[in-house]
Amino acid sequence: MSILLIILGIAILTYTTFDVLVTTLTVGGGGPITSRISSGIWWLVLQIHRRKSNHRLLSITGLVLLCGIALAWYILTWVGWTLIFCAENSAVVNASSKIPADTWQRIYFVGYNISTLGMGDFQAQGTVWQMATAISSASGFFLVTLSIAYLLPIVSAASEKRAFAIYIASLGGTADEILVRAWNGHDFGDLSSHLSSLTPTLTQQGEKHLAYPILHYFHSVERVRSLPLSLVALDEALTLLQYGIPQKYQPEPAALGAVRRASAAFLKTLKSAYLEPSNYNPELPSLELLRNKGIPTVSDEEFWENTKIITKRRRFLLALTENDGWTWDSIASSITTNRASSLDDETMIDDVRLH
Repeated sequence: MSILLIILGIAILTYTTFDVLVTTLTVGGGGPITSRISSGIWWLVLQIHRRKSNHRLLSITGLVLLCGIALAWYILTWVGWTLIFCAENSAVVNASSKIPADTWQRIYFVGYNISTLGMGDFQAQGTVWQMATAISSASGFFLVTLSIAYLLPIVSAASEKRAFAIYIASLGGTADEILVRAWNGHDFGDLSSHLSSLTPTLTQQGEKHLAYPILHYFHSVERVRSLPLSLVALDEALTLLQYGIPQKYQPEPAALGAVRRASAAFLKTLKSAYLEPSNYNPELPSLELLRNKGIPTVSDEEFWENTKIITKRRRFLLALTENDGWTWDSIASSITTNRASSLDDETMIDDVRLH
């Protein structure tokens, strides 16, 4: 009997089981295997995208990662149990001839067993190996059950993510557009009610991204459905409201403060995707665009001074934008992008086939 193979097999199974449990049953982020596979593959795909823009490649990466993680769990479990059953020559034998199975036959035996299909043409020899067979079958059932329980909510969460992005984009595609569309000539009207509505959903999105870090890698080809872009637009709009607009014109402090804290909580989930703040400061949103629409603002100097305290926060926003395959111009202002124009009536009509 090879003790080394047994130890190695148990080590692989233990590490894989730990990763499965942490990823599927905790809300603190993915396990070590899941996190490193996800961030590594996304980094590689992102490098390809930056050399030659390919948002469709990014859009399928999330699905590939989702399936790849489940496949990695299954393969590692398969390898671990195969090593254990290869430790003893007589551990697995042919069911009819009782001849010890060779390596490939043991691989087949383990794969058939952990897939909960039975034992096939081979069987375990001896009490110890029969018990090991039962445990391996249970581990396979456990793996399949947890994988399905993990995969299905992610599909639903990805759909909710896109819907939330569209809701924010409907208020405005960029920070200045959100404020301009809300301004009624005297104040920001019902913007406070929208901010109050956004807060619980934004908090929920933050918790889902923390529980399912792989959601960070579900990319939308359409800018209007991109949650990172929508969140950046919203956060920059909040920055304009809090630091660029005189206090008497600002929305209700309770609504503004709550959604800003919810946004900060979401940004903290970026660490679960191994995302760090950018080394560069993104360009501040322009107050001149607001002044041109008759919206009162503070001076540029005061705005610049006030926003110094949120430098790290805005660097996170830049990192979030770039990590999703976009540039800052995709969200900077209504001058650099018409991101939400696809939601306007005249644009929608162009896309409808009239009969």
